[in-house]
Amino acid sequence: MTAGEHDGGLILDSYLLRSLAVAGWSPSFEVCARCSEPGPHRAFSVQSGGMVCTECRPPGSAAPAPATVVLLGALLSGDWSVADSSEQRHRREASGLIAAFLQWHLERGLRSLPLVDRTISADNVWMGA
Repeated sequence: MTAGEHDGGLILDSYLLRSLAVAGWSPSFEVCARCSEPGPHRAFSVQSGGMVCTECRPPGSAAPAPATVVLLGALLSGDWSVADSSEQRHRREASGLIAAFLQWHLERGLRSLPLVDRTISADNVWMGA
């Protein structure tokens, strides 16, 4: 992070997704989270565990942009070339889905998450001695 190679928000979102995966709550982005039907799918269901097909889609599911779903997969797998080339609007959408997914599995709101600075600038990077 101190090298400034990647956006701070992307690093945070990747960390959150990977932490969830290590805890056993890895979201599904390529197959339906409920029936394993191969994707791509258009709906994201927090309570179902990720992307869901039209047959399994519960009411209230989000419909992220296809580029956002690609970004989510890249953040989970650590594909930084894809993540770094993503557009800001897809980053915002992905961050919202990740926050919702995290808080669903924690079974509580994470009040500090909106306060996290998601940017890295020369002013807030510690360079060490």
